[in-house]
Amino acid sequence: MKIQISPQYQTLSDFIRSLTNPLFFEQQGEILHEGRNTIKLFQWKDQRFVVKRYGHITLMNRLIYGTLRHSKANRAYHHAILLRQRGIDTPQEVAFLEIRRHGLLHQSYFVSAYSEYLSLWSVTEHYLQDPESQFIVHDLSAFLFKLHEAGVLHKDLNIGNILYQHIRPHEYVFQVIDTNRMTFHRHLSIRQRLDNLRRLSCPVPVYLDILDRYAHLISSNTTAIQLKGTMFRLFFEMRQQIKQGVKKVWKKKKNVDSSKNIQP
Repeated sequence: MKIQISPQYQTLSDFIRSLTNPLFFEQQGEILHEGRNTIKLFQWKDQRFVVKRYGHITLMNRLIYGTLRHSKANRAYHHAILLRQRGIDTPQEVAFLEIRRHGLLHQSYFVSAYSEYLSLWSVTEHYLQDPESQFIVHDLSAFLFKLHEAGVLHKDLNIGNILYQHIRPHEYVFQVIDTNRMTFHRHLSIRQRLDNLRRLSCPVPVYLDILDRYAHLISSNTTAIQLKGTMFRLFFEMRQQIKQGVKKVWKKKKNVDSSKNIQP
């Protein structure tokens, strides 16, 4: 077992160690998201925390995370520190836990402070109807530029992993979450930046507006940036659709093979 707790949260060691008991996580807390990973909100004394339990780990990944690579929880924790060092805001890291069996990673958890920031989903969905959403997207473009200027490539840069908060009339600040899949660089090329922006899961008008404002920030031709960005996004979405189709076919084949093996 490996536990690392941020120095400023050492008083929470009892709560953190409670997570080593699977029943504690299963029976306590409020579910915020349940899918491949499970995210829960916990209240501990007068503080609120978000705990992310990473989902099913294949046997190969159990071995890799046990020997060659850091676990997702470990990376989420340390990437949050690196982000803050580079001037990018993210919910405060609290701790990470790794539970191992026979030397292989069995389960991992990442704990962060709860953020009062809001999701961008409704902003992008109502972009054309709500004039204030245009101010948010304007500031979001500047935040994405700042993220890239800091040399950060968020490998899951979708709208759901960016939170925002209103600080004064027509002015907003942002945080990034889901920090385990990131790389850090000294400099990013235009191609790397547009390749990263293609992951933004937002309606086309929002995406084009982001590219427009981003082009101005990098002092580039707007039409060229929008054209390149759109091509990156189209190829990305086509690849995602193909991957999903292959997964469905593979899953269907497995179900058929399984039914054939059932003896009457």
